[in-house]
Amino acid sequence: MSTITIRQIIKDAGGAEAIANAVADAGGDLSKDAVYKWTKTGIPDRHWPIIIALTEHGPVALYAANCAARGVSIDASQHSEAAE
Repeated sequence: MSTITIRQIIKDAGGAEAIANAVADAGGDLSKDAVYKWTKTGIPDRHWPIIIALTEHGPVALYAANCAARGVSIDASQHSEAAE
């Protein structure tokens, strides 16, 4: 199974503007430009509930996409957490 990309998650959510509007509707503040930066930095955890509501992607898919965007293997991130 291949990992979904942040770019695809943004598209599945209706695009950057739809995400920014959903965050604003929830009382937050997020620009479209900030959403586009997610392809490099990953989706901040605080926005996961909105992304999950807008898409069919759950926490496991978002986590995997974030690891891929950040260049971290999922196995390596699990081992580093266990070491802490």
